[in-house]
Amino acid sequence: MKIGITKEEARQLSALYKSQLSEIMEEWAEHSADPSGGYLTDFGENWKLVSRRRNIWAQARQTYMFAAYYEYSGREEKWLSLAKAGRDFLVCHAYAGEGRWNYEVSENGEEVIEGTTSIFTDLFALIALAQYASASGDQTDYDLIRKTFDSARNHIMDPEFRDIKPHVWQNGIERHSPYMIAVHSSMVAEKVLGKEVTGPFIDFCIRKLLYFFGKNESGYLLESLKEDGSVWDTPEGRIVNPGHIFEGMWFCIDYARDTDDAVISRALTIIQETAKAAVDRTHGGVIHRFDCYGKEGVDTLKTDTGDLRADDKVDWVNCESLYAFALAAVLTGEETAIEQFRQLHQFCQTYFKPEEGGDWYPVLKRDGTPLRKNKGGKHRVAFHVPRALMNLSILFETVS
Repeated sequence: MKIGITKEEARQLSALYKSQLSEIMEEWAEHSADPSGGYLTDFGENWKLVSRRRNIWAQARQTYMFAAYYEYSGREEKWLSLAKAGRDFLVCHAYAGEGRWNYEVSENGEEVIEGTTSIFTDLFALIALAQYASASGDQTDYDLIRKTFDSARNHIMDPEFRDIKPHVWQNGIERHSPYMIAVHSSMVAEKVLGKEVTGPFIDFCIRKLLYFFGKNESGYLLESLKEDGSVWDTPEGRIVNPGHIFEGMWFCIDYARDTDDAVISRALTIIQETAKAAVDRTHGGVIHRFDCYGKEGVDTLKTDTGDLRADDKVDWVNCESLYAFALAAVLTGEETAIEQFRQLHQFCQTYFKPEEGGDWYPVLKRDGTPLRKNKGGKHRVAFHVPRALMNLSILFETVS
């Protein structure tokens, strides 16, 4: 393995990320645990509770992270108990049958507020159950994990499948996100189901990412393409989402590490080519999105918590970018990749991390000024940022 980062620098980085990860997980353990079942996730500034909703994306992601942190942090029982609370709520109140999962339920889980509208709910439920089973050694959910995996695989490969919220299904249009999220979800499921079950589907999804979405006349890996592989020349079709690209590429690299140099090489190339346009050379950080042809029309994105500008800096985009840049730095040893990682590391430490510590600001203006300070949200829980910090700590520990 090439490494242009010194062992001492790697050791310091690993320790820093580990410490900051611990702060975030302790905060979420304190505020999100709910004796009535599941987790509280919708918090405003200073952990003010906004609602007691039970969005299953959020419940599942939080379950996954508590279970993953249990394994990472030395198997302290506290974290497994927290993960079990999420697992129990999901299995008892969120499962819709036939491998599908409801999108949102009431606080006590007794009422379905929104049903099986999103394949992403299924994929996040999959990582929650599989990571809990892996961490605990409890195989009670094996059949449910298998049903969820089989259902997700079959639906993702079906061009007529329409439950893709937040996207809207359109005839003749392929969406990148289901394949991308499926890579990671299937990797986690592999811990329980085995590579002979998950491997062929992961390989299929990786090929789709790298050689279909990642190869078109725009030169960028796009969120959507026409089914013939050509650019869908609309404001939505021209969107380049750096966060999804960098997240998807580190999924591919992690899966192919030490087994498929061609996949790693292609993923590293996509990281570097995307970074040329996605990194803000004036203020630092990675922008939220841009138009593949530089046209107008994707200046803002409406979200459940307000509008985002294309050049805003979003926490999940930048933490996923940070891990992807770290992988590129470690795997290539190239000075440009190392400097790119160091610059983004410094931006994140300076602007996203609050002075008082704890979880990152969710959104910054282009110049780094905090735009939002809510701690949680409909989908925002302890997931992207702590997962990235955990991965970064492990990566640099291996080279220190």
